[in-house]
Amino acid sequence: MYRGLHFKIILIFVVFTVVLMAAVGSVMILGSYTYYNDSFVSTMNTAFSDDGELIGALTDALSQEDYASRQGDILRSYSGALGIGDYRNYYVLDGQGRFLVGSDAVLGPSLEITPNIVSAMAHNGGTAQNKWADYIDYAVYLTDGTNESIVYVRDSQQQARAFGRMVLRITAQTLVIGMAIAIVLAFFLSKAITSPIRSLTAMAKQIAAGDYSENADVNSNDELGTLSDTINNMKDVIKTTIDQKTSEQRKFETLFVYLNDAVVVFDKYGELMHINRMARKTFGMPKHGYNEDMQSFNLSAMLARLGLDYMTVTEKYKDERNCVISDIIYDGKALDVTFAEFRYSEDKANRGIMCVIHDNTDRYELDKSRREFVSDVSHELRTPLTAIQGAVETMQEYPDLPQEMRTNLLGMADEECKRMSRIVGDLLVLSRLDNKRTAWKIETFDTCDFLDHVFEVMSVDAKNHGHTLSRGYPDDLPSLTGDKEKLQQVIVNIVSNSIKYTPDGGRIAIDAKPTESGIVICVADNGSGIPEKDIPRLFERFYRVDKARTSDAGGSGLGLAIVKEIVDAHGGNVWVQSVLNEGTKMYVYLPYRTSLTDADAASLTKTDI
Repeated sequence: MYRGLHFKIILIFVVFTVVLMAAVGSVMILGSYTYYNDSFVSTMNTAFSDDGELIGALTDALSQEDYASRQGDILRSYSGALGIGDYRNYYVLDGQGRFLVGSDAVLGPSLEITPNIVSAMAHNGGTAQNKWADYIDYAVYLTDGTNESIVYVRDSQQQARAFGRMVLRITAQTLVIGMAIAIVLAFFLSKAITSPIRSLTAMAKQIAAGDYSENADVNSNDELGTLSDTINNMKDVIKTTIDQKTSEQRKFETLFVYLNDAVVVFDKYGELMHINRMARKTFGMPKHGYNEDMQSFNLSAMLARLGLDYMTVTEKYKDERNCVISDIIYDGKALDVTFAEFRYSEDKANRGIMCVIHDNTDRYELDKSRREFVSDVSHELRTPLTAIQGAVETMQEYPDLPQEMRTNLLGMADEECKRMSRIVGDLLVLSRLDNKRTAWKIETFDTCDFLDHVFEVMSVDAKNHGHTLSRGYPDDLPSLTGDKEKLQQVIVNIVSNSIKYTPDGGRIAIDAKPTESGIVICVADNGSGIPEKDIPRLFERFYRVDKARTSDAGGSGLGLAIVKEIVDAHGGNVWVQSVLNEGTKMYVYLPYRTSLTDADAASLTKTDI
């Protein structure tokens, strides 16, 4: 309260009033004393002038024997001119300043020797005055050559003091009234000043708190009104600037936080400044906050984790200010790391390093798969070609071979040609599926008839291996819409794999059941099963769990890849459940209406079964 502008303005007015009235009172009191003194001196000078009658009469009285009494009588007759009264008295003193007669017989005998009396005793004028003394006096030396005397007039200034007290009382009364008026005026003036200031202060607090919804409402044409308009304009500018900055910051934060690439920023000392969500995930750090691992995570630590040499990277960065290191294998992933300069303040010296870590595992694996694919294709085609070439060269080298051996060689060449033709045919199918150039024949067909046809086609092959092939689907399965021929190829490939990789005399079952959005078909066998580590790669091209065994069975590693492509094209899903040495279950989900004609066809996951 006592620090407020309202209180200070009132205090200023009160102090000003007190000072003013004190000054006025002092001037009036001092003026009254000065006037009284000046008036006293003027009266005395006039009365005791050298050519005046009073001086002549007093001097003539010295020639008389009782001159003191005579001079007293003369002074008494001039009492009016001298102003003699209750507060002013006259005294006749001898040349040594001793009292002879006077108007105050009580004070006369004990009259003190004042400076003016001393001056008169020295035959000089005793007219000097001291404004701060309790009295004023006047002394005149008289002599006729024989006798001498001193006429002394003394005023106690009680009249002047009475006047001063009256002035002081009037001043005090005026001060009280003036203070009351000053307080009232100061109150309204301070209110007129502080109210707009409070409004501006409240607005400033709102701005500081981030609230820009209201304007300062000061209806005034003075400096406060101008200040209010200026603050309103400043608020609008700040809001616009902050909105722009916030928008840019949010864009950056969104980009930084949700970027699919890992981003880590270090300052010029290599200490961690920023790290986004993907970087935390990449290096196994908590999603939020900091732990001990992050406190020690700097540029050197990150490079060490990635298996990079600090000196090599920093030297390369210094030379180019931007460098990329590709195909870094970290935690089973192939990473490309880009190092770029990052300026984090206006000071050009404050330049850090931004590291963008891009997960190129898919590309790396694709390149690796392509290399393996070329290698596998070369191997798969070279094997039958080698056999064919061997048969042809044998017959050319030995034209007289027995007919039976010649027939066996030609049969072997024919089988290898058919095998190579199947491989080339499967590759063409996959190529068409990859390039979206497959000619689909979409139709609606009976699901039970569809499965019965597969069952009948594969029964002969199953019997040749001594397998028991069974079916367990209901007779009222809903119809499917899709490419019937290619979907039959899917089930045939799966059943064929079960027949190939189940020891003779095994059991194979074809089951199906409807779901809310499609049909799930299951082909189960009690064969050798698949190792768990190989299941995720089953649908890769040319991937074989046991290449030697697969080769003996006549497989090329393309069947399940074709299955995957056809099912995915229909908007379905395919997955495997297998236990080593116990058997395998292959599931195929097909929507009732293929996504080839309905882009919104639902897909079923394993958890929906």
